[in-house]
Amino acid sequence: MSGKQQLLSRNRWLGALFLLLGLSAFALIVMRVVFYEFAYDPQYYPVDYGRFNFFSYFTVQSNLYVCFYLCCLAFTFFGSDRAQRIVLHPPVKLTVTTYILVTGAVYCGGIPLGMTPPLYWDGFHPVLLSVVQIVHHMVMPPLMLLLFFLLPQSRCLEKKQLPLVGVYPLVYSVVSIVRGAVSDPQIYPYPFYPPVFFWNIFCSGKPLQQPAAYLLMLPMLLLGISVFVLIALGLSALYNLLWKKKDR
Repeated sequence: MSGKQQLLSRNRWLGALFLLLGLSAFALIVMRVVFYEFAYDPQYYPVDYGRFNFFSYFTVQSNLYVCFYLCCLAFTFFGSDRAQRIVLHPPVKLTVTTYILVTGAVYCGGIPLGMTPPLYWDGFHPVLLSVVQIVHHMVMPPLMLLLFFLLPQSRCLEKKQLPLVGVYPLVYSVVSIVRGAVSDPQIYPYPFYPPVFFWNIFCSGKPLQQPAAYLLMLPMLLLGISVFVLIALGLSALYNLLWKKKDR
């Protein structure tokens, strides 16, 4: 790599650290599936959808993305030019950070609202579940936010890249809503995907009308996707401000 291209210098210790972080986080996901055990809870887990339904959660998918990113970062410090291009590619850097921040914000925001399952520490399986929840929602978001600002860029983040951040959450949401509608029993990864959720908020007491409920969901869905774009906009604006000051 040329000096101009090599924004991250070789450092095998840092490479080993990030490889360990990425593989450890991935190992937790694998362990969660391998040692799957249904924990019935009428509020949070009323139906057993099977071990592989774990991958239907945006939390898990965004953390898999983080695992991939951390491993690429590790190989960047080992000297891989291709890995560096992935790690510092603005859409990759922006999407992975935004997605994991939303993951953490939704989980932590649900704690005071009673929408987040409590943590338990009374046995191997509850401990595994609790560790997975903490790593996914409380460790990875601040780590990726820190890396977002610490990893260098050769240029500012461009506004034209911001709409890309909303593409995957939109596709994920549509697939989740359709899957829930056609599955038996109905499987919705989050409580705000069933059409009855917003119907009960805005039309409480009225009989559910499915077509109207889906129409009611549409602006809420677009509003939710806009949150991803707004977070990415804030990250880009702050990064570019710091980048310009540092470049002076």
